[in-house]
Amino acid sequence: MRDVVVTRGNVEGFEALEADTGALAVSIVPELGGKLGSLRDGRSGREWLWRHPRLAYRRVPHGAVYTAVADTGGWDECFPSVSACAYPSPPWQGAAVQDHGELWGQTAALAIEQADGGVSIGARWHGIALPYTFERTIRLAAGSARMRLEYAVANTGDAPLRWIWSAHPLLAIEPGMRLLLPAAARFHGVRFTPGGVLHERGLSFPLSVPGRAGVVDLTALPERNAGAAIKLWSEPLAEGWAALRAHDGELRMRWDAALLPQVAVWLNLGAFGLDGGAPYYNLGLEPCIGAQDSLADAVTAYNLFEELPAGARRTWWLEVELNV
Repeated sequence: MRDVVVTRGNVEGFEALEADTGALAVSIVPELGGKLGSLRDGRSGREWLWRHPRLAYRRVPHGAVYTAVADTGGWDECFPSVSACAYPSPPWQGAAVQDHGELWGQTAALAIEQADGGVSIGARWHGIALPYTFERTIRLAAGSARMRLEYAVANTGDAPLRWIWSAHPLLAIEPGMRLLLPAAARFHGVRFTPGGVLHERGLSFPLSVPGRAGVVDLTALPERNAGAAIKLWSEPLAEGWAALRAHDGELRMRWDAALLPQVAVWLNLGAFGLDGGAPYYNLGLEPCIGAQDSLADAVTAYNLFEELPAGARRTWWLEVELNV
C-alpha cells in the first residue's frame, strides 16, 4: 500500500496543499483561512465540495461580509460566531465579531507531519476581537477513505469566553440525493419563503418547505429550480452522525455527541444567489456547537453556546468517510 501522497500546488494564485490517500484526496488553501477547497473520492472521482461558479478566490480585509465577497464554497471553520454580531457579554461586550467568524480571513499556520505512511496536517488561528487560539488537525491514513478532524480552542484571556462553532462544508448536490439525520433529532428552523422569513421550532427531518412552485418534499433532494431555502439547527443530539447519499456513494460524518452536541443543515435549492447571479443549488451539512448563526442570539435567545473559563482548553473531533 502506498503512503499518503502530499503535494504542493497553486489554485487561482494561492498556494494549496493536497493530501491523497488513494481513496480520498483533500486540498487545503492556507491563505484562505485553511479552507478545504476539494474533497474528492479517488475511486469514483466524485467531488463532494461545492465550488461557486462565479466568485474567484481572493483575500479580503477583516470585517468584510463573507457572503458578499468570499462565499466561494468548500469547507470553512466558523468561530466564534457564524454571522456578524456584537459580542454579548462582559468584559468584551460590544466587540464586533465579523461575518462567518474570524478564521476565514486569516492565513492559517500549517504544520505537516508524516509517519507510518499517514499524514497529520495541523492548522492554527488566533483571535482578533477576542482572546483565543483555534486549532484543527486533519489525520489521514494510507488507503483510507476516512478523514479525521481534531479541534481545540484555548481561551488566552483572563475572563470566561463565550462562543459557538460550526463546520461549514458546502456540498455539491444533485436531485434525488438523500440527506440522512438521526430520527430523534429536533430542529429550530428559519425558512426563507416568497412571503418572508419564518422562524419555527420543533421541526423534524425530512420535512416539507415552501418553494417557488409550491410545497417541496425533502425526502429526497428536489430539482435545481425548486426555489426553496431553509436553515436548521438541532437541539443537543443523542447520536452524533449525519450523511448525504448519492447514487454512486455516500459522505458520512460521525462524532461524539457528548463533545460535539449539534448539527445544522443549510439548503439553498435554487432559491437565490447571494452574489446577485443565478440561484445556488447547494447544501451545508454542519456539525456544530451552539445554536443559531449569531453568537449573540445563541446566548440571549436560545441558551445554546459554550463558555470556556480563562486559561482553559476545549477539544472535540469529527470524522468524514466516503463510502462507495
